[in-house]
This record gives sequence, structure tokens and C-alpha cells, in this order.
Amino acid sequence: MHPTDLAAAFDLTTVEPDPLTRWAPVFRGTARDGAPVVVKRTATEEGRARAMAGWTTRLRGAGLPVVAPYDAGTPNPQQVGQEWWVVYPFEAGAPYAGGRDQLAAAGELLGRLHADPVRVDDLGLREYAFPDSTEEDMEGDLVTLERVLGEQGEAGLAGSVATLGRRWWRDSLPVLRDRADDLVRTGVCSDYKANNLVFTGPADGDPAPVLVDPDNGGVEPRLFDLALAVVLFHNECDGAPGRLFTAAEWQTFATAYLGQVELTPAERELWPAALDHMFWEEGSWALEDNDAQAWADPRQRAFLLDLAAAGPERYPLP
Repeated sequence: MHPTDLAAAFDLTTVEPDPLTRWAPVFRGTARDGAPVVVKRTATEEGRARAMAGWTTRLRGAGLPVVAPYDAGTPNPQQVGQEWWVVYPFEAGAPYAGGRDQLAAAGELLGRLHADPVRVDDLGLREYAFPDSTEEDMEGDLVTLERVLGEQGEAGLAGSVATLGRRWWRDSLPVLRDRADDLVRTGVCSDYKANNLVFTGPADGDPAPVLVDPDNGGVEPRLFDLALAVVLFHNECDGAPGRLFTAAEWQTFATAYLGQVELTPAERELWPAALDHMFWEEGSWALEDNDAQAWADPRQRAFLLDLAAAGPERYPLP
């Protein structure tokens, strides 16, 4: 989609030609009233796009620091070409740099989002569904992952990935399916990563994170969303270290999270299985999806290799 088409559709005075990030088509723009805005893709169909707009508007109205559609005087979101796009206010602030205060603030915000702050059952958000994978699918993915890691000179990591995949299929996925009613569901962004947060507070004060990319969201088990943060929080983020959380970082993040929401005993019991589920479903996808340019980036490469080696034993709940 050309930025001039987006400017015309949303009646913006400008949309800059270069995206704000190399990872996604997210463009800076200016509204007719002079306000700085961001134009980005949202959900893939009309119903989901409007549901996302309704959810973020409710969150914003409840005092949650999440972007919501900007009143540009045009339909927002709307379809432009074959895709659905949305205009959000531009949030000025600092990117994630890996500091302890930022980590704690990020964990706290995720906990606030998971504490079920607004009604979601009437919006039409995407509902989580377990994958319909077969054992043959899993084994086929292992062949692909072995090839990917071998091409990077890291074939030795294929054993760790294979252990994960087979444990997920044999143990973790069945128990999560069997106990699906024990998994508390709420509205989640399903992409809670460092590069989707902007820290708007002063350098010497509250980091004040704002979630600026909620558009992958749906109604899902909050435990999966927390596990996804473990797996991908440092993915595709230039300011993050090239690895997953350390034990100390995880304690900081998780303690702040649990200060805002109380997990049920069943959720705590299912935590290792939820981690397996996200390491396999999302972690293996990241390993397969990153292209040669991403693997050539030293920071991203280091992150991906740590992802391939990591497992749930690293991340117990406090």
C-alpha cells in the first residue's frame, strides 16, 4: 500500500514514505488538525477490525495506556486496497532499552490488561482456538527447523527443539486441551513485545509504557499471553539484549505482573504446559519465519539462538 493512498483514505495531510520500523508497515503521518498520528494495518477483516477498535477504545476509556483509533473525521478503521488499516495517535517517548524500571513497568501493564478491566464478550473479538495440528505436522516442522538451524551452523540446537516439540505434542497440548475450562480468558493483545511499547515517562521517573500495537489481539487464555511475553518479548527489538529474559529479569517482570492480577491455582499448575505451548507454537514459528536478513543481524541472531535453546524450566512463577 502506497502512503499517498493511506493519506487520501484517512484525509491526512501527510504520510511519510518510510515505515517507522523495518519489521512492519507502520507509517508516521499528520492529521488535518496538525496532530501527529500513526497509520498501520489492523485486523484482517471488517468485523475483527471494528472489534479491535471497540476494545482499545474501552481500554483507553478505562484509563489503560493503550492506543485507540484517532478521530480523523473519516471511517477509522477502514479498508484501503485489500487490507484494513487504522490511524492511532502518535505516542512520543523512548523505546525499550532493557532497564529494570522499564521491565517492571511492562510487567505491571500486562497485569493490568489481564485483570479483565473491560467487557469483551460483546465485541466480536477473535476467539482463541487450539491448533488442529497432527503429529505429522509437528514432525515436519522439526525437519524444517533442523534445516534452518543447520544453515546457521547451529545444528546442535535441533535436539533441544525436537525435545520441545515432542513433549508439547505428547504432554502439554493434551493437558491444555483437556483443562481448557481452567484457563481464564480475557482480552489480550497476543503480541506483548518490547517493540510494541513506547515509554512516555521522564528519564528519572515512572517509565509509563503505552501499548502501541494491540492489533493482533483477541479473547484468549491470559496464561498464554503471559507465556508469549516470555518467548518473544525481546524479539525484533533493536534496543533489547540478544536473548530471552534472564532469571533476574523474569523475576522483575513477573513480580510486577502478579502485583496486578492473581492467577488461579489451576493457572499456576498449568504454567509449564503453557510455556511449552508458546515456545512451540510461537517460538518455532519465529525460528522458521525470520529471513536471511534477520539472521544476519547480530542482535536478532543471538535472540533466535537463545530461543532455540530455551525451555520452561528457566521461567518459574514467583
